[in-house]
Amino acid sequence: MTSATAAAARLWRSMLILTALSCSIVCIRKKLMVFSQAQVQDQEQATTVDDIIKRTRRRLSEDVHHDMDLEHVLHLATRTAEDTFTEDSSPFRVLFIVTTLSEYDKGTRGTVHGADRLKDLVLPLLVDGVESMVGRGWSVDVYLICGFDELKESRRQMIQDALPTGVGLEVWDDAIPYYYVKKFNQQLKTPDQAIEFAPHGLSRQHRFVVRDKLMEYDFFVAFEDDIRVTADHVVNFLEMSTQIDRMRRAAEHSPDGKAHVEDAVEDSRTVRGKSMDKATVGNDLVQDAMNADELRRLWPGFIRAEVLDNRGGQPHQLLEGSTPALDNYKWKRFVPASMEYEQSFGKIDPNVCCDLDSPRTPPNPTKDDLVLWETDISATGVRHYPGEIGWAAAMPVEDKSDVGSYWSGEGNVYNDPSFKRPRRVDALLGQQAGWMATRSQVLYFHEHACPGGFLPHFDGKDWYHDSLQTRNGAVEFWSGGYQLFGRCRLNRILSLDPVRFSRQILYHSSNNKQKTKTKDKFIRLSHFLGQLYTVKERALKSLQGDAAQ
Repeated sequence: MTSATAAAARLWRSMLILTALSCSIVCIRKKLMVFSQAQVQDQEQATTVDDIIKRTRRRLSEDVHHDMDLEHVLHLATRTAEDTFTEDSSPFRVLFIVTTLSEYDKGTRGTVHGADRLKDLVLPLLVDGVESMVGRGWSVDVYLICGFDELKESRRQMIQDALPTGVGLEVWDDAIPYYYVKKFNQQLKTPDQAIEFAPHGLSRQHRFVVRDKLMEYDFFVAFEDDIRVTADHVVNFLEMSTQIDRMRRAAEHSPDGKAHVEDAVEDSRTVRGKSMDKATVGNDLVQDAMNADELRRLWPGFIRAEVLDNRGGQPHQLLEGSTPALDNYKWKRFVPASMEYEQSFGKIDPNVCCDLDSPRTPPNPTKDDLVLWETDISATGVRHYPGEIGWAAAMPVEDKSDVGSYWSGEGNVYNDPSFKRPRRVDALLGQQAGWMATRSQVLYFHEHACPGGFLPHFDGKDWYHDSLQTRNGAVEFWSGGYQLFGRCRLNRILSLDPVRFSRQILYHSSNNKQKTKTKDKFIRLSHFLGQLYTVKERALKSLQGDAAQ
């Protein structure tokens, strides 16, 4: 090749390179323009969780007036199955979330080592609950959050095959998060602190699922894996929520800003009780009017129960002896059970909560087989609430969050002037092992009720900049109880109507607490409800004032 030819070739290659560079620059500029436009669009559309939630509220208001959302959801849930297929609106969409730590029992807390927990306990509960909902024409999907490494395909197929046709199944296995253990000042415990599993954080993970699925469902059910939840529980919750919300709206439109009890008894009291702690009200509220904020914080609660299991042939610890523990329940001397309610208003229906076809649970329970261990009458009050809410029990709540009720100990009932109303006492809180809510209720949790929010991201001062530190709470916090009914200031109520009360009982189907807890913690649910009626009678009598002395 001549020098002239070589020079021409080099010049040609240089021109090709320059052309390629020019094209690349043009492409990069176009991509930058597209990227810049995408950034603007992202900013407009908002990518933070808070902005997504705000967009969600706007979308909700386009479909249903936000104030009337509960009415709309209740209508969807209570339509007949036939109406679901004939009306234009979509079916009631429910996401059923279950969190399970172990596929097989570990032999702790009264369980049998190696027993198939998933197959014999979790699956029967799951199928039972989902079938009750599908039978009403609801569209149900299941989301299973697993703390174990892997759910094998054969086990996943076992679950899918057991669920009704058309029910979707998603599984998040190996879901336990990691964290660094820190000191109270948020510093690492040691300079070389290693990252490790946070088993207590498994119960947090369902919040990520709810955030991701928020726009896809009307209703969310999220409970621990041994709790029986059926359509009856959901409908009752929606009915009570709607009754509360109607009174909240009535208070907002009332001239004095309050909702009143229509059939109130004359109150002849000349002196009212004062707060004994940080509550803004005393312990003697019977039928007082309520403002909208107080009603907004009123919440239909649940209470866990077990069924007495005497199938082993050995005397049951709660039934043995000349005076069985269940016949000599705590505080009986001061607040005996008034069982006349069974003739006047009806009895607890054990089948609603606890009639479960499972190898692990006793068959055919009776009302007197249902026992409670997580709270007692000393931490409870009653009140006549406005509207259809009616008479209900007020479950334990932090003092500064209390909207008021007539406490069982009012008037030195427990014969101890120093005895104060139990507030944030773990043994009496009445943990319900989960929660249920409509989409708008979840939004209320996140945007208004709960400091730091209810959905991810969990960051900032309300979370001490690390939500997995145990000072934020363990399982009981994330599964609903300690956050919603502590930090979020919601006041749980249990209806005194035995029909509704039966639908606020959740079966703790592991049935192991009766084997591991001390006998003095237990009381029959029927006796507990009888004690509440005794407190109701005393509350009404107190309205007579001096004449009641």
